[in-house]
Amino acid sequence: MSIARVAFRSASSLSGSCPFRLPRPFPRALTWLFGIALTLSPWLAEALEKPTSVAFWYAEQPPLSELSQFDWVVLESAQVSAPDIAFLREQGSTPFAYLSIGEFKGDGPALRQEGLDKAGSPVRNEAWDSQVMDLASPVWRSYLLQRAARLGEQGYGGLFLDTLDSYQLLPESEREVQRQALVSLLRDLKRQQPGMKLFFNRGFEVLPELPGVAAAVAVESIHAGWSAEGQAYREVPQSDRDWLEARLGPLRKQGIPLVAIDYLPPERRDEARRLAARLQAEGYIPFVTTPKLDYLGIGSIEVQPRRIAMIYDPTEGDVSRNLGHIKLASLLEYLGYRVDYLAADQSLPQRPARGLYAGMVTWMTSGPPLDGQLFSDWLSARLDEQVPLAILAGLPVENDLLLQRLGLQHAPGPLQGTPKLLVQDGGLLGRFEAPVQLRARDVPPFTVTEHGPRPVLAMADAQGQSYTPVALADWGGMALSPFVLDQSSEQTRWILDPFAFLQRALHLAPLPRPDVTTENGRRIATVHIDGDGFVSRAEVTGTPYAGQMVLDEFIRPYPLLTSVSVIEGETGPKGMYPHLTREVEPIARKIFAEEKVEVASHTFSHPFYWQPEVVKKREDFNPEYGFKMPIPGYDQIDFTREIVGSRDYINSRLTGPDKPVKMLFWSGDALPDAQTIELAYASHLLNVNGGNTVLTRAYPSLSGLYPLIRPTSGGIQYYAPIANENVYTNLWKGPYYGFRGLIETFDLTENPRRLRGLHLYYHFYSGTKQASIKTMHRIYRTMLAQQPLSLWMSDYIPRLHGLYQASLARRSDGSWQVRGMDELRTLRLDPELGWPDLLRSRGVAGVRDLPQGRYLHLSRANATLVLRDSRDPHPALEEANIPLRDWSYLDENRVRFSFAGAFPLAFSVRASGACRVISDGRTYQGRAQQGLWQFQLPLKQVQDAQLVCQ
Repeated sequence: MSIARVAFRSASSLSGSCPFRLPRPFPRALTWLFGIALTLSPWLAEALEKPTSVAFWYAEQPPLSELSQFDWVVLESAQVSAPDIAFLREQGSTPFAYLSIGEFKGDGPALRQEGLDKAGSPVRNEAWDSQVMDLASPVWRSYLLQRAARLGEQGYGGLFLDTLDSYQLLPESEREVQRQALVSLLRDLKRQQPGMKLFFNRGFEVLPELPGVAAAVAVESIHAGWSAEGQAYREVPQSDRDWLEARLGPLRKQGIPLVAIDYLPPERRDEARRLAARLQAEGYIPFVTTPKLDYLGIGSIEVQPRRIAMIYDPTEGDVSRNLGHIKLASLLEYLGYRVDYLAADQSLPQRPARGLYAGMVTWMTSGPPLDGQLFSDWLSARLDEQVPLAILAGLPVENDLLLQRLGLQHAPGPLQGTPKLLVQDGGLLGRFEAPVQLRARDVPPFTVTEHGPRPVLAMADAQGQSYTPVALADWGGMALSPFVLDQSSEQTRWILDPFAFLQRALHLAPLPRPDVTTENGRRIATVHIDGDGFVSRAEVTGTPYAGQMVLDEFIRPYPLLTSVSVIEGETGPKGMYPHLTREVEPIARKIFAEEKVEVASHTFSHPFYWQPEVVKKREDFNPEYGFKMPIPGYDQIDFTREIVGSRDYINSRLTGPDKPVKMLFWSGDALPDAQTIELAYASHLLNVNGGNTVLTRAYPSLSGLYPLIRPTSGGIQYYAPIANENVYTNLWKGPYYGFRGLIETFDLTENPRRLRGLHLYYHFYSGTKQASIKTMHRIYRTMLAQQPLSLWMSDYIPRLHGLYQASLARRSDGSWQVRGMDELRTLRLDPELGWPDLLRSRGVAGVRDLPQGRYLHLSRANATLVLRDSRDPHPALEEANIPLRDWSYLDENRVRFSFAGAFPLAFSVRASGACRVISDGRTYQGRAQQGLWQFQLPLKQVQDAQLVCQ
């Protein structure tokens, strides 16, 4: 529905916009993680009594993370689920459900189906295909009150009451009776739903008789409106404002919040920004949007888009095989962006992308998609909105009009002879990892028009015909193969500087970037072990089982949290080695009983291919090891048995209810389909594995950096941050010391950029070879030397989810609002943004400035960040070894704080004077070292302690 099914420009004239429905192009992921926490904390409830920001979204697939930035969000209830509502409330946003009071959407049969055929008036609103209802009808009143009760049960915090004026479409002689019935209905609604806020859309005729009932009142088109008749945006005349102001004046005196909804197209976003500021200055809570309410508009806050739309051709293969996903997505994640993958087909979302997407990227290699016209039209519409576009690899456009718009044109033919270099921008091309090698073969037959894009790489043939495969433009930029990646040698290397190109082509502005490599200023460390080889014998004295060897050599000695899985088919009585069960299950129980260990499953039969019917169709497919472990009596893979069955086996035989299985570690190719991922989440198991991040001195290219996140319709698959030893040791064929290359990966993903934390991922068979055992000790020592913050993998996954889910907004005062971080607690600040103002910010504990970045520490998922030009002199957390739970400034010299982790707390504070800590009645004096005050407390849990600095 539109914001105003019936809205009055004057006492009698009607205006409005039409309802709109869209297909759902994106899956919801991890909805069960949101929980059903529907009760707001007392301070938050008090803060949201009167909103400072309001948004409307009536289309399908509401962008919940971004909408949660607003205090109030009005939604069509048919477009959201209970977990969606719960998520909004968890983020501090109050969701409102649209409820039409005066009209019923539908015709006679629809009315009869709902038992409302006797509750309608004779008048229809044909423009909306709706029936004007009899507000005095007990049937209609009962319907509305029951509907409101159901919406309250679903978790909505309020109702947006529309069509309050529709009774005026009835004959004049009936209007007063209807008006009085409306007053009575609204009183009853407030009395029966006292916990729900009632948000009126106008209703001027009844508001004087309903003191205290309306929590807010919305009005449309104060300055910029929409003409439904002319299907055009319009400037609102002063007479309309005068008419409205006469009715709004009494509401202002009562202190009722007034919400102004104005309309401008997406391409006029700069104007919308100014209009929102003007409306706010006039005393309104503004929201400037489009008539279909399927657009992330601008209010008293403006969401800063941190999504990138990566468009791929599904005929070229699944997202998981697309090079844009494999090579580019990890770099976008590092830059702090969420990547949404859009198939270039009928599923492309037709609603505006401006405001939600910072840019679009195409990585397509076979020309235009099947429906080239549809795709060209879609791109043109996004360009109309001024959403930047980066075209990589191939040019997926043949439409002459679109090419002309992009400032491109076909060359007469392929490049002939020896090419001559005309232009090369070394800052973008040829100096990152691989040089530019001019070649005649495979040069794209395109060039730029006279006033088109600026060439980054241009060459000419002997006849003087120019070719421009890399260029930048106002609309974005393009970088076409073979000048993106050098794939001519044994390894792939970037010719293009992807960071510089993406930032310039997509006009990416400095942002506080969600960062999953660091927490409390320390590099994050995770250790997770796949169950393979648990029953193998170590080649040491006594030939112990690998499970015992890993426990004694690695898990117990090193102070790092470890996530451990077993394969039921190896250890269980129904597996391959039932005769060993009595010996190996006790070892597994000892491992899982370790305080530093969390429990995971590596499935029942270790499937080598999670989409066997798909891989069978690949050319030259050869399942060297079959499709799974050859467990007797288990001939056909059953994914429920693999996931649920193995979980239940571990819970019943290897661990107890106080320490159940938390995770599933994908096996084999680790590439499950959406249905299987959904099964894992339905089984309450987080998941990890897949991807293939490997960087070594021999192969140092960032093209080897896989992404962390693979969204599917069944939920998110989280890739292993760094590959396991199987990759480093030639598929465990040797050399068995090959995993020492992981230390090189640690270094190459730390300098010059911190692209990954310290992630150790291996199998039990690494405890069987002398060379691998020595290498493992070396890796462990290297990790500890960096003083990381150690996390279980089940704690790290919610941080990755925060990278996917987080949203940012700018307030009208210039401060940043952070929402949806889940367990992620780090933002990386671009230096030009400055430093956090600690006392004016909220949920900000400090900052650590490193060569790799300026890492900001948050103490909560939702924070407010105020920036300043210089470092704040007030006491600030510099770094800590366990997760921070609270950091609240009591005054300029005192902080209340809490930490909780698995190790005794060690942290440092930057302050100008001496600092001490008071916890549980004890005082701990700080030790001065290099301008910092160091603390070591013999406590793993510190609750409501105080830091006092002189």
